[in-house]
This record gives sequence, C-alpha cells and structure tokens, in this order.
Amino acid sequence: METISQESPQLSTKDIILRYGLIGAGVSILITTLLYVIDYTMLFGGFAYIGIVSIIIIGILAALHKKRSNNGIISYGESVSLSIGSFAVSEGLATVFGILLYLVIDTSLVAKMKNLQMDKMDKLLSSGALNKEQYKVATASIEKIDTNSILFYSLGGFLVFTILVLIIYLITSIFIKNESPFKNNSI
Repeated sequence: METISQESPQLSTKDIILRYGLIGAGVSILITTLLYVIDYTMLFGGFAYIGIVSIIIIGILAALHKKRSNNGIISYGESVSLSIGSFAVSEGLATVFGILLYLVIDTSLVAKMKNLQMDKMDKLLSSGALNKEQYKVATASIEKIDTNSILFYSLGGFLVFTILVLIIYLITSIFIKNESPFKNNSI
C-alpha cells in the first residue's frame, strides 16, 4: 500500500502561472456562459465584471501559493510576476472565448447588444436625460458597432484591464511579499 505524503512537489513559477491562469480562465468562461444562458443582457451590465474580479483574485492566490510552498518567502517582483502572469493567461483565454461568443457561437449577439443600447437611448430621450442632438450622436455611434468593433473593444479591453490589474498587483504584492532574511542587501 502506498502512503500519501503531506508535501506536494514544489511547482515552478511557470507551472503556477499556467495552473492558476487556466483555473481563472475556466472560472471566467463559466461565469460568462452562465450569464449568457440565464439572460444574455447580463453580459452587458455589471455582472460581466464578476469574471474579471475572479481572475484578479485568482492571480493573488497564485502568488500566495508560491509563498506558502516556499516556506513563506516570496519577493515583491516574484509576487507581481506570478499574479500578472496568471492574469494574462486567464484574461487572454477569456478574451478569446468572448470573441468566439460574439463571432462564432451567437452571431446575433452584436445585433442584440445594439438593440439593447438603442432601447436605453430611447428611454433616456423620453425621460429628458438626453436632448435630440445627443440622441442622434449616440444612436449614430451605436449603429456603427459591428463585429470589427467587438474585436477591437475585446483586444483593447484586454490591454486596459492588464494595465489596471498590474497596478492592483503592484499594491497587493506589497502585502504578500516576504523577503528572505538571508538575502544579500549590499549597496
């Protein structure tokens, strides 16, 4: 009979990035799929950010995993690189899924999104929140949205979120880091 050791083999940085990146992507894709199945209009509101938040948290968990498996020692740079690396894998795969959702899985989703936005503009016009000129500009902008726009916004969103998340990880890594007391701090 084989005994199970309490210690798991230490994962390399690349392995942790890939493991947590794939977990984050899976969670985000699952959330996106659930939102789509429950009510596709939820994809265009605040609920869509649940996937991003989960990926951010999973990036932090990647750094904590490395710290825990390394006897509580992790450098600031290693914490940031693990977090942003797992985020990049997760968000990259989630972005690809989002593009596939719009361009392959449900090609009518762009039209549905435009109709939803037009309905919102109609409500804003009727409530007096928009004047007729603002309404014309907004509706003209909405009408221009097509599959190329979705591709552009998806890739642009990936870049913008990566920059914002880097800032978050730069801050959280201050609290995660725990430098080795034996590190050479010569000037």
